[in-house]
Amino acid sequence: MTGQIALVGAGLGDPELLTVKGLRKIKQADVIVYDRLINPAILNSCKVDCEKIYVGKKPNYHPVPQEKIEEIMIEKAQQGLNVVRLKSGDPYVFGRGGEEGASLKQAGISFEVIPGITSSIGGLAYAGIPITHRDLAADFHVYTGHLNNSEREIDWSTAAKVEGTLVFLMGMSGLKKITEQLIFHGKDKHTPAAIIQWASRKQQKTVVGTLETIFDKTSAAKLQPPSLIVIGEVVTRRKDLNFFEERPLYSISIAIPFTKKKKMTSRLTDLGAEIIELPPSDTRIYDQTIDFSQPHQIVFTDSLSVDVFIRAMKVQKIDWRKLADWQFISVGHHTGTILEKAGIRADFDFPDFEKYLEESEGQSKSLILGDSWMIGKLTEQGVIGTKLITHEEKITVEIPDLWQKADFMYFPNSKAARLFLSALAEEELVVVAQKKIIVMGQKTKAVFDDYQLSVIQTAEPSFDCVVEKIKEEMKR
Repeated sequence: MTGQIALVGAGLGDPELLTVKGLRKIKQADVIVYDRLINPAILNSCKVDCEKIYVGKKPNYHPVPQEKIEEIMIEKAQQGLNVVRLKSGDPYVFGRGGEEGASLKQAGISFEVIPGITSSIGGLAYAGIPITHRDLAADFHVYTGHLNNSEREIDWSTAAKVEGTLVFLMGMSGLKKITEQLIFHGKDKHTPAAIIQWASRKQQKTVVGTLETIFDKTSAAKLQPPSLIVIGEVVTRRKDLNFFEERPLYSISIAIPFTKKKKMTSRLTDLGAEIIELPPSDTRIYDQTIDFSQPHQIVFTDSLSVDVFIRAMKVQKIDWRKLADWQFISVGHHTGTILEKAGIRADFDFPDFEKYLEESEGQSKSLILGDSWMIGKLTEQGVIGTKLITHEEKITVEIPDLWQKADFMYFPNSKAARLFLSALAEEELVVVAQKKIIVMGQKTKAVFDDYQLSVIQTAEPSFDCVVEKIKEEMKR
């Protein structure tokens, strides 16, 4: 059976600008074929076993030819796999999606197109420039800035005469020619113009001038691709509509652990920070056979240990009534909550691991269930009793090195810090030592202390304190 292919537009770069349908297709994909400008955080939504194939291109550097990209998609689909071709912006706005769709059709492979927010509209919006405006521009025209194909030369005479907004994508190398040709063909040299670099990302920078001055201003500001060129009266609205570049955390990036709820990610993003999301961890469950022949004092160290215990009861056909003389201990408030949902109220509930260690001495009849790290810690501390590893959690995929360029790192809890640090090579730990790392609590700080890494601890464990600490450090 032949798989299906979705040509998905990833939008500008901010992962939250991805469409709901595009995200669903990414979550379902067996294979992701993705471009250079894709935010790596989007790939965190893939299945654990999803194959990720990078086919990124840079100006004048195409390591994977277009024909090979199409061959890869066709080959994977013929293997019965569902493929997502993940492209920046929109697949059909100078993205060669039309060529890819035609090749798939010719090969007899079913495909669909999921549009993305094109930078020609969304990128302008992030710079405070509306592509149309009731009083200033009733139409707009989008051109490719690649001017090296004489057979497809822009009709400069027509472009110079249009009244609306002109947008050029991928045109930084031809900026001088664009401005000169428009002026030569009659465009007023005083027409407002702007260049927007890396729209919606930390590196976003906007330079405003006129058709006559914009090349020199851009050169002085050292703007680099990817950048947008916009020409027209709508540029004058930037002074009133610029929102992104005025946010308090604009121009900084913060690396944070992956979370499904994205609460902290969203709040920091809304303040203007670019979030570099670390990859999610992978959990391997170990089903254990438990001795139910005699009563135990059983210790649950996390929610998954509760799940494994209940599963063992079902497999071994154990009735709850057989456990009437057992004693149940939970470590951590969340563990106790999960235990109660399973119909068990803990006899003892320790708020955290450290408190349990203080009071666990001499409990030789305890049956302790937990992950490999927790069981290892208990063994190191000399805690006696029967210990069963119920699961192992770690970051198993390669961590993109984008976090190394982050201005800050933030870890909300000790577990997230431990998973990240244990996944790094020694040379990467050297990089961590040079980063500004924000943590909210002493337990998280203790994880870094074990690695002899310094961190910045907030006064209180709250979001507001995290933001204030980041602002303080931004001023240094």
